[in-house]
Amino acid sequence: MKILSWNIMAGGGPRIPGILDAIAAHQPDTVALSEIVPGRVHEVRAGLAALGFTHCFAPPINGRERGVLIASTMKFRARPHRERQGIPAHRWAEVRFSRPAITLVNTYFPDTGPEIRAFWPRMHVACADLRKGATLIVGDLNSGQTAMDAERASLSSDPWFTAMPFHGFTDLWRHRHRSRLEYTWFSKRANGRGSGFRIDHAFGSESLRRRVRECTYSHDERTTRNLSDHSVMLVTVR
Repeated sequence: MKILSWNIMAGGGPRIPGILDAIAAHQPDTVALSEIVPGRVHEVRAGLAALGFTHCFAPPINGRERGVLIASTMKFRARPHRERQGIPAHRWAEVRFSRPAITLVNTYFPDTGPEIRAFWPRMHVACADLRKGATLIVGDLNSGQTAMDAERASLSSDPWFTAMPFHGFTDLWRHRHRSRLEYTWFSKRANGRGSGFRIDHAFGSESLRRRVRECTYSHDERTTRNLSDHSVMLVTVR
């Protein structure tokens, strides 16, 4: 299974046709998108369905919030959100595939200090259950390890992020690429440079980690085509 994870920036807007073309070019079996907005969710779902992603789960999004979506060419079963207490519904989509046997979670973390500090402990509680099976967690976590994932800046969520192995989950990209520096989002500054951050991630439980064949980023969609301010993440699991 090839999974594409991507923050499409504020719902995609007029960029949606280009976003769909970019998704199709990577030929994934499953897509996990974040920053889905209520006014565009039907357009995104229809476009994905036209590409063959006929199975879709998008938790309800209230008001001006931005949420998540999972769509696939393969059947899956969505898990009731009530089983993940304390996590806002629009920030967590959890589905189970039978072939291959994988639980996929697409999550979108808050981007402000107090909210993200409140979110991380809830994530760790969910991991205590999810670690028991083959689970892949992907999404824009707005987090990372300061020493390796931030350029000329710091990440306040560093302690929670680096604690994930103690909760049964491995940073799949870092596991495969070790000390490599690669950024998926850049802050905006007057000089146009900003600071780079690797905040788009894939975490795997122990049984899932052993099945990963590839975990990479595609930056062209961000750097050249301006389809989003985030890079695409690609994970292939046998």
